[in-house]
This record gives sequence, structure tokens and C-alpha cells, in this order.
Amino acid sequence: MAEKKAQLKEMVQYPTGLPNVSGYMKRIARLAERAPLVAYSAFYFNIKGFGKINKRIGQEKGDELLRLYGDHLKEFVRDDEVLGHLGGDNFMALIKRERQDDFIHYLTGMQLIMFAEGKRQIFRLSATIGIWQVAGEDVYPGEVISQAAIAFNQAKNIYHQNVNIISDAQLSAIDRNRSVLADYQHALEKEEFQVFYQPKVDSRTRRLVGAEGLVRWIRRGGMISPGIFIPPLEESGDILMLDYYVLQHTCDDIKRWSENGLEPVTVSVNFSRKDLHEKNLAENINAIIEESSIDKDLIEIEVTETVDDTEHGVLTAFINRLYELGIKTAIDDFGSGYSSLSTLREFQAHTLKIDRSFINSDDFSWRDEIILKNIIQMADALDIQVLTEGVEREDQLAFVNSVGCYVIQGFYYDKPLPVKEFEKRLKNKQYK
Repeated sequence: MAEKKAQLKEMVQYPTGLPNVSGYMKRIARLAERAPLVAYSAFYFNIKGFGKINKRIGQEKGDELLRLYGDHLKEFVRDDEVLGHLGGDNFMALIKRERQDDFIHYLTGMQLIMFAEGKRQIFRLSATIGIWQVAGEDVYPGEVISQAAIAFNQAKNIYHQNVNIISDAQLSAIDRNRSVLADYQHALEKEEFQVFYQPKVDSRTRRLVGAEGLVRWIRRGGMISPGIFIPPLEESGDILMLDYYVLQHTCDDIKRWSENGLEPVTVSVNFSRKDLHEKNLAENINAIIEESSIDKDLIEIEVTETVDDTEHGVLTAFINRLYELGIKTAIDDFGSGYSSLSTLREFQAHTLKIDRSFINSDDFSWRDEIILKNIIQMADALDIQVLTEGVEREDQLAFVNSVGCYVIQGFYYDKPLPVKEFEKRLKNKQYK
């Protein structure tokens, strides 16, 4: 009997007396034997600002407040639900799905009355909450904690919001992102990343006039979509080394084409907005181009139009610095960013790439036509080239031609091509 009491004591958390991790998992396992866990939502939450409260009222009173908090949680939780305390101000709960919203409301507006600092005080407590709606029949207790913990981490550190409900699709994406980051450095060293080139064509002459270098990850004979590896690399900041890699390989290809008697065209290379925080970004780009001994006119650095005032200022300084170094720039997704007019006024850009939202429609409105005509007229007056990307259909081509844009990038003429295929386009630049 004494041994059993000791075991039970080991499975509770001071100072609340609630089940600790071991006790929580054991109760979930028992519950799973009686009812399917898919009927539940797993919660992971902590008290917002508790550290400041604890510092103000002292450790002893802080523990007392946690005890009250735990007691208040017990009032909500039913016999067929589970409550746990990880330690500190971190808690867990497994609540019936139909009561999920009620528990969220319960956690976001709790008031506890306690004597502290020589007086009776009301503590209004709210929580940061991560929720996983349990999916699948074969769920083990540790997964109930870990998946909700991921949702909590996103709520607190990524989305900066009070509540985050994570889906299985999001969890799969997180696992995929982890795999990408784990394999990335090795793939870079093994040169699994390859540059594909998508032609840019003058629709008046149907002649190849440029290209965009696009990165592709070739692994074990298959291609990993950029939509899978680019976002996690941008989020982690690892995208910079890949962008340098693509620029270096593009410069190497251009040099080889020239040495082999092929007349190169100007190639644009993308740099992420995340790269703008790199102090010597423009100088590093310049060094790669100069060390390759190619004509600077054959490279164009492509960046996306910014979405806020702060980024806009950083991007302006970057583009103007590249201009001073004699390097061309292209503004991608023009017309979707922070301030297109100030972009025209402040940036020393060489090319504007019209945002594809203007043509991704079955019906082209008179408003789109007026906006595009004026953008193109202003760009022409400022000696800035204009290009439309994403052109796939005859009607799209006719529309952009009608407003004065003739340089086209899109499947209507060509898809992104591996280097050997693109070299065939360089030999005969004429499209039929």
C-alpha cells in the first residue's frame, strides 16, 4: 500500500497536485481503452504573464495562485476528460471535442481572488493555447502532448496569437520542413540543386530575349517541388546560401556558353526578401559576378515588391546599391506590394514584372486595362522594361499586348528547362 501511494505521489505535480507528464499519459492510456480519442481535443497552454505576477507577489504566493488555478481547472474538467500539469505555468488537457470552444472561453477569461501583498486581489488570467484535434485511431499518449505542444509553440512564437488549432495537414508540413532542413546542407554540398531556365520571349518577333534562373531540387531521380523546400528555408534563414548558389551556377553557365560560342541572353536570378537582412548582400552578389568574369549586363537580380514601409526602405537601399555597382534589378510581382508608385519613383530598377493577378482571370476588366496601360506608359517614360509572367493562353497574350507589354514569360512559349534543353534554345533563338 505504501509503495502504491509513493507511486501515485510521483505522478503528480507540485503545487497543483494535478497529474504530471507520467500521470497524464497514464490517464490518457486508460481513457483510450474505454473511448476513442478521436472524440477529443488535446490542449497545451500556459498562463500569460505569469512570470511577472510571480516576481511581483513572490514564489510562495505564486505557488498558491497556481494551486487556485489548478482547482479552477478541475471545476471544468469532467470524469471522462483528463487534466495535467507539466510544471511551472504549463498545463495540458484532453477535452471532449464538443466542449472545445467552451474550454477555450474558460481559459481566456479566468478570475481568481487571493490575498497577496497585504491585500485581497483579483487576478485576471488568460492563456496562450495550442490545440490538436485528435485524429486517427492509433494515437499514443505522448503524441497527444507533442502535437498540442507544436500548436502551442506556433501560437506563441510564430503566429503571436492566443489560440492556435493545428491540423494534421499542418503537422505533416512541419515534419516535411524538418526533413528539408535536415537534408539541405548535404544536398547543397552534393549539388543536388540544379538551375532550370525559363525563357523570356519578345512576342512581336517571337525571339528569345532573356531567361529566369529557377532552382530545382533533384533527389534520387525525382524532383522536389520548390513549394516544399523554399518556405522552410526562408523561415530558417538558410535560403541565402541557396540564392548565392543559384547565382554562382548561373554565372558559370553563362561563362561556359560564351566560351563555347553560344550567345547568352540576360538571366534574372531571384533573391529572397529574407536575404535583405544580410549586411553585405549587394557586395557579395557583385563579388560572385565579378569573379565569374562575365559581362554584368548578362545578370539581373530579381526581388519581390515589398509589403510594408520598413521592408520598402531596406529594399530601396539594396536596389540602389546594386545600381551603383552596375548590376541590373527586376521587381517581381509588381502591382501587388506596398506602394507601386513609390517603387517607380525611388527604385533604380531595370525591369518590372507585372503581377500575374492581372491576367489570372477569364475576364479582363477595363480597370485592369487602365492600370496596366498607365504602369507601362510610366515605365517606358522612365526607361524601365516591362515583362508579364505567367502567360499561358492566347487571350492572356492578346490582352497584355493590347496594353503595350510584349516581353512574355510563361508556358505559352516555354516551361522552365534544364540547362541542356535551354542551350538548344540559345542555338536557335527563334520561336515558331
